[in-house]
Amino acid sequence: MPTVIVSRPGIMQQSLRASLAACRGIDVVATSGDGLTALRQVALHHPDMLVIDANLLDEEVEALLAAAKTEHPAIRCLVLTRSSQHAPQITAWGADAVARRDESAQQLQAALAKLGHVPCGPQRLSEE
Repeated sequence: MPTVIVSRPGIMQQSLRASLAACRGIDVVATSGDGLTALRQVALHHPDMLVIDANLLDEEVEALLAAAKTEHPAIRCLVLTRSSQHAPQITAWGADAVARRDESAQQLQAALAKLGHVPCGPQRLSEE
């Protein structure tokens, strides 16, 4: 499943890429460090999934979700947050699934399962 990762460059972006690479059926076709570039990547690659990290500003996440869902209604969006308290708000913005960025691989797998994806390997997401 073609996937675009949206995360500021650094260890978290690399960890997300490695974690998703271990998932059968997920093909990371691009990474982006900001919402505008992510929208260009979505238009170019037509991914089925967008994985957005919490290291973006809330306003950027909200705008990215709105634009992605408007321009590509079938795209599935997973947002990784620092706190589960923000999950209802992020879901209201259009996220299909929300997971904490510091959770184990099992929670990442559960979030991906909500999006219809297959199980992943036993990695743990790293923290920045």
